[in-house]
Parts: sequence; structure tokens; C-alpha cells
Amino acid sequence: MKICPLITQTSILDDKELLVRELDDVEPMSDGTRTSTGSDDEIFINPSSKQRTEESLVDEIASVVPVRFLAKSYRGRVECLGELCRFHDDDARTCRIERLIAGEAARGEDAMAGVLAELEKTWESQRKSGSDLLDLMKEMRERNETSVTELKTGVERKLDDIASLVRATSEEKQKAIEAVVLTLDAKTDEIERKIDSGDQLFQTFRDEVSGWKGALAKNLETIETGLGEHRKLVRELSDNHTGIMNLVEDQKKSIEEEEKKRRSTEARMLNNAGVMAYHNGQYEKALGLFGKAIDLDPAMTETYNNLGLTYTEINEEEKATEAFKKAISLNPELAAAYNNLGYVFYRLGSYKEAIEMYNEAIGRSNDSSSAYTNLGNAYYKLEKIEDAIEAWKKALALDPANEKARRNLKRFHAEVK
Repeated sequence: MKICPLITQTSILDDKELLVRELDDVEPMSDGTRTSTGSDDEIFINPSSKQRTEESLVDEIASVVPVRFLAKSYRGRVECLGELCRFHDDDARTCRIERLIAGEAARGEDAMAGVLAELEKTWESQRKSGSDLLDLMKEMRERNETSVTELKTGVERKLDDIASLVRATSEEKQKAIEAVVLTLDAKTDEIERKIDSGDQLFQTFRDEVSGWKGALAKNLETIETGLGEHRKLVRELSDNHTGIMNLVEDQKKSIEEEEKKRRSTEARMLNNAGVMAYHNGQYEKALGLFGKAIDLDPAMTETYNNLGLTYTEINEEEKATEAFKKAISLNPELAAAYNNLGYVFYRLGSYKEAIEMYNEAIGRSNDSSSAYTNLGNAYYKLEKIEDAIEAWKKALALDPANEKARRNLKRFHAEVK
């Protein structure tokens, strides 16, 4: 299968049915050479293609369509198919590829002409700019030459002025130096005279100092003697002061002890008066007396205990609890305070807390018949009958005259019957 030279090998591979025409005869080429024909048995470029039955139609069209492209092939020549080619324009009876190539060539010539015209404009502009630049450089060169000349003249003038100034300054400096030398000579003579005079004064001063030194040594000896006596006197005064301070401290302690005893005695008297008022039912008076006793002696434990009892009688359980706890903090071994605090809990219905306080009181005083009685009452409230009976029996054993314990036991036996 032979193809037009303008068709690529890819076209052959993509389209097995591409129509071409092959000439088997030998005809002269446009350059005068000749081509040889091959036999029908020679292979095609595409061996798998089949010969079309329309071969006579191709020969007829080829007789009227001139060959535009020739190419060397394995057999004969390849000629343009004309109207049978896919690139043939039937209306214009021209090859589209040739027309495309011709159009591209024309557009290329137009583009080249435009580029040449643009280059000519650019060259003219550059030539004109170069001329202007040369003129500018010439003008700048002339200005630089003028500036250099002026600068050179000004520098020379300045150098002359500086040289004149230096010469004038040198003369003035020389005169000043000569004046300084004369002044130094005069001052040197004066200083030498003052040094001589100073030596005399120094010698006189040294003699005076020697006299002062002797007198000072005598005074120091006298002062040291006086200081020794003063030190002795100070030691004696210090010893006497220490004795006096010890005596004062002893007197102070004695006075404080006496005051403490007096306050304690007065507080105890107030406490006893408060106890009498309490037993007489004068609770407000008792509270006042107990308060005064505490003011005089804040460490009096029994007063806090009595104060708690008084508050219990007037149904102020909170203040009573406070007073009993204060008594316990001052004396943790005071059994009566635990017993009385247990009674307050009993009245408040806190029977378990009451039992704890009664046991604390019993633990600190085994002969507390009252604490056992109260313990039995608390057990009875919790319906622990056996524990209650046991407590009342112990109370009665410790104090056979304990009527409360005896009465409770009798009442219990009566209830049991």
C-alpha cells in the first residue's frame, strides 16, 4: 500500500483503507531521472492491504488528474489520487494541504515584512538616541573640564591662604612660648624661695610637735590612770546594779505571788458565795459571782464547773456545755465535770454521748456513785435493762445511802412483777 508523501506513516496505521494509486510503468521524473517498475510479486509497504476492485476507476481518474507529488517506493511511483484523496477540495478542485502550506507561507512573508519594518524603526530610534547621547557626553565633558579648572584654581588659592595662616600662627606661637619661658623662670625663683621658707617653717613645726608629743604623753598617762579608777568604779556599780536588779526581781515576784494569792483567795470567796446562792436558788446572783471569780482567777476549774451547773438549772444547755468543756480543758482529771456534762447530754436526749461522759467520769473516780446512777438512767432510756440494773447496783454498793439508785431498782422490780 503506497501513500501520498504528505500523509504520515501514522495515517497508514490508523486507516488501512486509505486510497492511493501506484504507477507500474516507467516515466520520466521532473528532474530528468527515470524510475524503474517492479513486478506484481514485490511486497507493499503495508503487506496486509488488499487490492481494490475499483482499480480501473482509479486509472480513469488518473488519466485526467495530473500527478503533483512523486515518491520512491518499493514498486512504481505514487501519484496524487485527486478527487479520491480525503484532502482534496471538490468545490475548489485543489489540495487542502497545498493550500494550507501556501497560506502559511504567505502569512510568514507578511510577518517577516512587519518584523523588518519594526526593526528599521527601532534602528532609526536607536541611531537618533545614540546621536543625542554623543552630544550629551560632549557637553558633560566640556562642563567637567571647566569644573576641574575652577577647582584647581580654588584649591591653589586655599593652599596659599593656609600657608599664610600657618606662618602667622607660628610667629604668634613662638612669641607665646618665649613669654611662657620667662614666666616659668620667674615662678621657679619664687618657688625656690618659698621652699626655703617652708623648710624653716617645717623645722619650727617639728619642734613644736615634739613639745606637744611630750605633753600628750604625760596627759595620756594621767588619763590611763583615771580610766583605771573609772573602770574599777564601773565594775563596782555593775555588781551593785546586778544585786539591785536581783533584789527588784525578787520583790516583783514576791509582790506578784502575793497579788496572785490575794486574787485567788478573793476568787475562791466569790466562788463559795456563788455556790451558796446556787443552793438557795438564786441562779442569776450565782452567775454574777462565778463570773467575777473567773475574772480574778481564770484558771479556777471548779468555778467553771459550778457555772455549768447554774446554766443547767436555768435550761441554757449550750452555755452549760461550754462551761463544762472549759473546766475539762483546764483539768482533764476532774471527774465531776465529765459527770455533769453527761447529765446535759442526757437532758438533751443524746443518751450515747451521755454514756460516754459517765464512763469518763467513772474512769477518773471509781467511787463515783452518782456517775453510776446516771449511767444506769441512760442505759434505761436506751432499753438496755441489764446494763442499767448493773450500773444501779454498783452505785448502791459504793454508796448504800444513794436513794436514787435504790428507788430505781425498786421501781424496776415492781415493773417486772
